[in-house]
This record gives sequence, structure tokens and C-alpha cells, in this order.
Amino acid sequence: MVRLPSPTETARTARPDASAPRTIPPGPVIPRAAEGLSAIEAVPGAAATVVEAFRRACLAAGYTERHRRPVVSHHDPSVRYTNSTISVLKPLLSGGVHERAFLVQPALRLRNLDHVRRTGEMSPFGCSFMSFGALGPAGDAPRLTALARDLLVDRLGFAAHDVQLRVLADDRDLVEGGIAAGLAVAAGARSPEQFRHVFGMPGVTGRNANLSLRGARGWTDVANVIVIEEAGRPLGVELAFGVNMVLVQAMSLAHPVLAGPATAAVLHGVTDLAALDALSSATVLAMEGLRPVARGRGQNYRALLRLLGERLAGPAGTWSSAAVAVAAAEERLRRHASPPADDVVELSSEEAARTLVTDWERVR
Repeated sequence: MVRLPSPTETARTARPDASAPRTIPPGPVIPRAAEGLSAIEAVPGAAATVVEAFRRACLAAGYTERHRRPVVSHHDPSVRYTNSTISVLKPLLSGGVHERAFLVQPALRLRNLDHVRRTGEMSPFGCSFMSFGALGPAGDAPRLTALARDLLVDRLGFAAHDVQLRVLADDRDLVEGGIAAGLAVAAGARSPEQFRHVFGMPGVTGRNANLSLRGARGWTDVANVIVIEEAGRPLGVELAFGVNMVLVQAMSLAHPVLAGPATAAVLHGVTDLAALDALSSATVLAMEGLRPVARGRGQNYRALLRLLGERLAGPAGTWSSAAVAVAAAEERLRRHASPPADDVVELSSEEAARTLVTDWERVR
């Protein structure tokens, strides 16, 4: 079991030998965690620990925290919803990045909603998650790769031999940055599409290396180091993480949805993954005052509410306590996000849960 230190712990662990072998036990889907808590009950504290450790790592490396923006995007016209930290930090790319910044940002991607509606099954991902990342000038790939290693190994306690950098062999700068950071580097020539990125900006692309963690079920990518370029000219370098994927590996969770505020609903009897994802994602939109209308962003909120009703198949009274718990968990997690910008207006958890239930009753 990977040790997740408390947010107040500052002592760093010694770097283990990267060549040391490891036998991975099969492990339960939801293991018992420290101090007798189940993994489900331990998720909120573990998520806060990851975010606060990242914040300390960034500040120590000379990166300045920026303000977060609403999930319902009005600042980035290329997306309906803020789906990553770079969505907020894009203005720094203009003319090339000249400062070092980091951000902890609530995010939403609706690919899983589309997948569930099309197939009736969950995809490997959820819609709602807490993103965190950093952006630096061109040439910061070694610095940000080292920051990622500092976070995962020195601050969160992953063994060094359970962290590797997967990269395209031709991207020598990213290969060398991984080696300089003391990471095991897996450089290959296959599947180049896994190592290329788009940003919704004309002519802007990225070459990425993927940070992978080994857990009880094998290796999973949890972050990217991305060299951002325009017409082949470097603009900057991004480090992009998501809390959920880190916790899946750290805590042997069955699915990323179980690594976010949705877990609060499990303790209230909601166990269907699609319902959990719909509930947590709809909560995010209700919290920002979106209305369940037939067009635009509101139609996505409406679709999430209808999916929630389909998967739970019961009156709101049977799951309203779960809605309250998820909204409270989302509110608590946002306290560890970056400070809100002036355009962030959020309902309280009680108001958001009440609004969600009322909206569900209206559209079902």
C-alpha cells in the first residue's frame, strides 16, 4: 500500500533504489486504509493530501499559484466546460510563456456521458475530477519532470521503481528530462498518437511524455509533461495531473469515479458507477447555477439528470441524502483548490443539492 502522508507532514522520504524488485499483491478492490477507515471513507482526506503536496512542491520549485475559473467556461471559447488546468492558463502561452504558474482547478469532461448513453456501460474514466498542473517557459521540461518525481516519490511516498516516464524515443528532450529527474524511462517508437497533444488553438500542438504509476493492477498513466509548440517553435511546457488517477493507483480503487466526491454517495446506498458519475457531475453544474434546458450547456446538465434517474429508478427521496453528501464532499474538496477568481460564483452544498433534486423532479 502506498503511504499517503498527512497534509501537515513535511519530512521527505529517502529515495529508494529504482532497480529494486517488487512483488505486487492482488489487493482488494476497496482495501482497508490507515486508522481503520475503508478506502471509500479515506478518499476525501487522501485527495486533499495529494493537492496540498502538489501545492508545496510547486511553491518550493518557484511556481506561483493562479486563480481558478468556473467549470462552466466563459473564459475559454474553445470549450464548453473547463476540462484541464491549461484551459485556464492558455493566455500565458501568447508570445511564449515567461512565468512559472500552477493551478488546482475543478474540471469536467463529458466523454463518459456520451459513452454511457451510446453503450450502456462505463468508460475507463469519469466526467468530473479535480485537475492540477503547472506551466513554465520553453525549456522547463526537466524542471517539471523533476517536480513530478518530487511529488510522487518524495512527498506522496510512491516507490521510485513504481514510477516511470513513457515517451516517444524521438523526443530526446523529454527522454533526457526523465533521466535527469531520476525516473525510469520507457522510450518506444510505437503508437506515436499517445505522445501528441492538441490544445484547441490554431497551429498549437504538444509533444508529451506520460508519467505512469504501478499499482496493484499494473501500470496506469496519471500525468503528462507536454512541450507546447506553435509551428515547431516551443512556447512553454505543461505538467498536467488529475487527482482521481493518482488515487486509483495509490488506493487500489476499482474506477476513477470512486476517487472523487462521488464516493460520498456510496455510503448512502448508491453503488452504480454510472449513477455515481452522473450525480457528481450534475452536482458540479448545479453548484454553478446551470439550468436543465433543452439546448446549449443546459442540455448536458439535463442529460446527466435523466441518466441519474434511469440508473437509480426510484423517487428522489431514496437518494436525496446521497446528493447532499456528494455536494458537501465537492465543497470540501474545492477548499483545497486554487483560490477562486472574481467570476466564480458557487452555491453552497446545501443549495446545490436542493437545486439538483428540484431540477431532477422537473426533467424526469
